[in-house]
Amino acid sequence: MDTKHCLLFLGLVCVQAALVSAVPDWVPPEIIEMVQEDKARCMGEHGTQEAQIQEVSAGNLINDKSITCYMYCLMEAFSLVDEDANLETEMLLGILPENLQATAADIMGKCTPTSGSDNCEKIFNLAKCVQAAVPELWFII
Repeated sequence: MDTKHCLLFLGLVCVQAALVSAVPDWVPPEIIEMVQEDKARCMGEHGTQEAQIQEVSAGNLINDKSITCYMYCLMEAFSLVDEDANLETEMLLGILPENLQATAADIMGKCTPTSGSDNCEKIFNLAKCVQAAVPELWFII
């Protein structure tokens, strides 16, 4: 996997922000390991606690700036959103495993563009939409 695709894949891991308690088997462990530095940075910048991340992973997506801005921070770290928090859909779809591309395209068609008063709220609204559409594909790191 070249650097660009690796970064995009890392971003995908970050974008997938919520509802199964374990990371899906299609996400390689080395990707999880590579995300850790940005995870720690984003947690520190936004005052996010691991307990909040676990709560979201357990299915409780909350509109709290410390978690929604954390999610935005991870997406921004891997250039998966622009300066207005618009998802770079084509890049994201291009790196997903083939068996998820059609589902993801359908969901992104329904869930983007997002609205909100700021970038963090836009990411919350995106997360809420995706969570409602396919909770089985949704997780947070």
